[in-house]
Formats: sequence, C-alpha cells, structure tokens
Amino acid sequence: MEFSVASDAGLVRSHNEDSFALLPLPHGALLAVADGVGGSKSGEVASEIATRTFVELLSGPRADGEPDSALLRQALEAANESILEKGQSSEHQGMGTTMTGAWVSHGLLVYAHAGDSRLYLYRDEVLSRVTQDHSIAQELVRRGSLLPEQAENHPQRHVLTRFLGLHPFNCDEGQEGLRAGDVVLLCTDGLTSALSELEVRQELAAGFDGVALRLIEAANRAGGPDNTTVVAVRIEAADAGGTTR
Repeated sequence: MEFSVASDAGLVRSHNEDSFALLPLPHGALLAVADGVGGSKSGEVASEIATRTFVELLSGPRADGEPDSALLRQALEAANESILEKGQSSEHQGMGTTMTGAWVSHGLLVYAHAGDSRLYLYRDEVLSRVTQDHSIAQELVRRGSLLPEQAENHPQRHVLTRFLGLHPFNCDEGQEGLRAGDVVLLCTDGLTSALSELEVRQELAAGFDGVALRLIEAANRAGGPDNTTVVAVRIEAADAGGTTR
C-alpha cells in the first residue's frame, strides 16, 4: 500500500479541530478522519478522543483478521461514550465530532461513519462517494425535497443530524471490495466545501504521490474556508488479494 496524509487549519480558522489516524497493519491499515464540533478548543478534544479510541480498540491481535464492520461500530460507540463523559465538564460541555473510520485489509474496505466527513473510492478514473452526509440538507435529498447538486450549497448542509457526542448514538456502516489501483480517500468537509468532486477527481488523476497535500493546497487556493484533512491509501495487487482490474 501507498499512503498520503495531510492536515491544515486553512485560511480562515485560527486553529485546527481536525484529527486523523493512519495505522499500517500486517495485512492492511486503519484509517480515520474526525472533525470537531462545539467551538473553542472542545472540538479538537473530541476529534482527538475519537481517533485515539478508534486506533486503541482496533489495533492489536484483532487487526490481523478480516475487517469487521461490527468492530468498527463498537469503536465508534466507545469513542462516543468517552466524548459524552468528557463533555460533562463545563469546559467541554456540548462538544462533539464527526467520524469516518475505515479498515482496509484482505481486499476489503469496511467503514463506519457519522457526520459529514466523507469516504470516497477512486477507481478507473471514476470518483464514487461511499458515505452519505448526516446533515439536514442530505436528509432533504433522501426525502426527495432537494436535488443532490442543490445540497452542496444549501444553507443547512453543515447542520449535522448525527455525530459523536450525541445520545442515542447511531452510525452508518458498510463494505466495498477492493481492486489493485484503487484509491481510498477519507476527508473532512473542509475539502468538499472548497472543491467540487470533479476537482478532487482531477487531482487524483494527476497521480497518487503527494495527493493529500495537493488537495489541501487546492482547497486553500479556493479560499481555505475550514480545516482540511485528507487520508488516502492506494491499493496494490498484493493488498487486493492478487485481484487485478
């Protein structure tokens, strides 16, 4: 596998409330991005708890087997409980974070997701969005009240309906088969607020080397309105279980 990771505060925010995780495994990798909500420094506390808990619970002997979406869900649930407990203090009251976590191994991509950070799969020059945003705008799309292209600029596109720091907690989970040459891309909404999916695809088409930093630089050229984090992994033939295109 090849990896590309970068994170930046952007040109508007005073500090970076994003966190990320990238842990290579004997047969794959754990990947995660989290984008803090709640203001002040509480957002970055929540996102750090989320990514740290994710890695702590999924690393070790259990990471040697095939990816398991139930384990990913349990990791997000545990992170949610830790955030709720920390949020009982007045200093961190109301904090929360988005979370998109992925486990890449044995030719599979397994993921769990809450919020509006995203998971993409880039294959054969086609960029596919794997996750759906948990926002009011996206809920309107699901109900048929809003077109997908309208949601990208809707005033409530960043009003979240799910994230870590809520009770009861719920998340989406799923899996995708992987092929040699695939790129798995996780990003916070700072990227997709600044760049269209076409622009993201164009950067991926230009080559994998340094793609995370190139994407962030492109987001900053577009105004850098938010913190931006990108975690990407390129799948090689051995990682896909010998699968070729």
